[in-house]
Amino acid sequence: MGLRGRLLITLLGLLLLSFTVLSASVYWFFEHKLRAEALSYQRNIASQLIIGARAEIDRASRALKKLSENALLVEALARRAASPLEFNRSAVQTSFDSFQAFSVGVEQVLLFDRQGEYLLHAPTADVVRGRQLDTLSLRQAADIIESGIARRFHADESGGRWLQSLAPVSIPADSTLDPRQGSQPVFVDAPRDALGYVVTFSRLDSFERMVNESDSSITRLFFSDNNGNFLVKSSAISVAGLPVDASREFGVSEGQQKFIEREIAGVRFQLNMQQVAPDLWLGSLIDQGAIQRNSLDLLKVLLPAAAIIFALIGLVFYSKVARLILRPIAVLIQTTRRISDGNYRPDIDVSSDDELGELAEAFRVMGRQLQDSNRQIAHLAYFDPLTQLPNCTTLKSTLTTMIESAKRTQGQLAVLFIDLDDFKKVNDRLGHAAGDELLVQVGHRLQRRLRSGDLLAESRNAHLLPQVISRRGGDEFNAVLNNIHDPREAALIAERLIVDINEPLQLDGGQVSVGASIGVAMFPSDGEDAETLLRHADMAMYEAKSLGKNKYYLFTEAMNAQVHQRLELEHSIAKGLQNREFEIHYQPKISLKTLEVSGFEALIRWHSPEKGVVSPAEFIPLAEESQLIHELGHWMMAEVLHQLNEWCDQLPAGVRIAMNISARQMAQENFAEHLISLAEQFNVPLSRLEIELTETSILTDEALVRQHLYALRTVGVKVCLDDFGTGYSSLTFLRSLPIDTVKIDRSFVMRLQEEGESRAIVLSVLELCEKLRLNTVAEGIENHQQFDTLLEHGCREGQGYLIARPLPAAKVLDYLRTVVKRA
Repeated sequence: MGLRGRLLITLLGLLLLSFTVLSASVYWFFEHKLRAEALSYQRNIASQLIIGARAEIDRASRALKKLSENALLVEALARRAASPLEFNRSAVQTSFDSFQAFSVGVEQVLLFDRQGEYLLHAPTADVVRGRQLDTLSLRQAADIIESGIARRFHADESGGRWLQSLAPVSIPADSTLDPRQGSQPVFVDAPRDALGYVVTFSRLDSFERMVNESDSSITRLFFSDNNGNFLVKSSAISVAGLPVDASREFGVSEGQQKFIEREIAGVRFQLNMQQVAPDLWLGSLIDQGAIQRNSLDLLKVLLPAAAIIFALIGLVFYSKVARLILRPIAVLIQTTRRISDGNYRPDIDVSSDDELGELAEAFRVMGRQLQDSNRQIAHLAYFDPLTQLPNCTTLKSTLTTMIESAKRTQGQLAVLFIDLDDFKKVNDRLGHAAGDELLVQVGHRLQRRLRSGDLLAESRNAHLLPQVISRRGGDEFNAVLNNIHDPREAALIAERLIVDINEPLQLDGGQVSVGASIGVAMFPSDGEDAETLLRHADMAMYEAKSLGKNKYYLFTEAMNAQVHQRLELEHSIAKGLQNREFEIHYQPKISLKTLEVSGFEALIRWHSPEKGVVSPAEFIPLAEESQLIHELGHWMMAEVLHQLNEWCDQLPAGVRIAMNISARQMAQENFAEHLISLAEQFNVPLSRLEIELTETSILTDEALVRQHLYALRTVGVKVCLDDFGTGYSSLTFLRSLPIDTVKIDRSFVMRLQEEGESRAIVLSVLELCEKLRLNTVAEGIENHQQFDTLLEHGCREGQGYLIARPLPAAKVLDYLRTVVKRA
């Protein structure tokens, strides 16, 4: 997809994103605006409805109060109380008919005597709603008493909602009626003193009219009792009442504007309830779904216009971008292609004064710089950037050409592999800058010597390629000597080069001397191609280093065979690890005093199908020289820990397994952490382990080794210094490192019976360790005289063929049982 396509997709994506964000914002605005309007409408209309409802209740109460205080009614009931036959029914009926006819909303009015017996009702044509009045109901909590009027809202059997009001009829205090005929004042809290009771049943038409007139598409209104049952509700409300707990969340304070979220009949509402009277609530339900639908309807109206505007903006923007950016970019792309084809000075038809103009100028500068850099790269590809000598690539090419020439003339060549001795020490002491300067000076010195023509006077031949000196990398150089007559001549030149390199060099105002080891390979006797000659010269150089450095060595086939043999052995070791040809034997260590087993030393054994039993002295040094010691060491640690896990609690308390750790293993940054992690994986207590290391292992990196040893000692691993006396025998190690045990080398134990240095060394070590409170172990005990002498002079533990040979794992437990029985 081209840039135009990507730009169109990006622009379309941005427009869609902007359109989506705008739509969401507009929807959010409409929704919040409609919600705010709904809340505002609810507050305004609720205040009006509360005033209207209270006025309606007050009007009904006052009318009933006036009727209950009617003098005619009071006199009629008073006379009836004195004499039931004197009740003026017709006059009272006329009064009740008139009250019912002219009282708006009053469906029926009834009269009861003081015992609650029905007397009459109006209109007479209607079925009476009750012929017995329970006077005790006046005391029930459900009845609301205000101004002497008892009131309750209730529903009849048909589901109709009514306001039932009751007023007692009593003799006023200033009445002239005979007190004996019941002229005492009557109070609502003492209904037994009343002459009778007037009860009205009023329709809730006015409440329903208020709700219907004030209801909206979003705000649904209703009147409910204290239990949340709807008395009057909006026709849009489909349920008969609120959930039981809904009305309880509102207090009884008037004018409260608390809103709660409620789901009623599957619709989300914002519910608000305000108390109109002690037994009447005005409630409102703000329909959240209606707000969202209205918001979407408004959004649908605006979206088409917004889409057209966005499309026009996108079209104008794209045309601008195409003219100002895309066309210049197309020009620059063509320019790039011309530069990649080698035309570093193309014409660029972009002259604007903006960033694209700057980019075009940068392309012009880049072309010039690429032209210069191309020359430098060509030089770097064939020459060493530090010494400016030919590099390895150039050397191989030149050597191949010289070999072809020598084949035609039947001449000989000598390839020299030169490695500086102790160059690392110069780097460490004087720094890398001084090391680089040393390499430059040595390179120039070799170059001058090989080109001076005075290496061997008879070696000069005008028609042959000159001698070649190159830097291979690091502190290594190669030289190719043309027209060499025999190996002796090459050896003389190598010796002279060593003498030249040995001369002091001036670095940082002082003199520095380095040596060189040189390997020599001859064409055609030592190889007929460049790769073979360089490899054989490298092998000869390493042989020269092994002879003590600052020497030269000529390649021989015997050396090649030895190298191949070592490579084959390395391959066999790696293959043996994969094929499980190695196993661990355990040589017991005992207390010389009690003859109890104190531990075992884990010794690796190799049973090769091709080579038979291979001595550890043959493959361990080779593994340490290569990286195989890491794999071999890891396998040994894992195998020992696995075996310890198998033995579990069958080993006696205090018995440890000692493992030999090589210098390369100790030089690993995570050695201690790795060993601890392995022990945790095999669920082996670290107190069962002991590691043995030599002084050489410590010297590789004393600080790192100390860190490892302290970490292991902290978790319970014991540390043994192996072969003490054969290396540096530094007493500093005994003092500064966390050593638990010193192991006396078998070479001293073997000559222990001879009066001489070996005996003196053993006794001195035992005395020293006793004073330093270090445990001592003698290895290689093979006769009773050695055993007795060591025990006599305080050696604590020992191992050797006199005690027991190394045992395979399957025989260790049997050996322990035998020792216990013997004891």
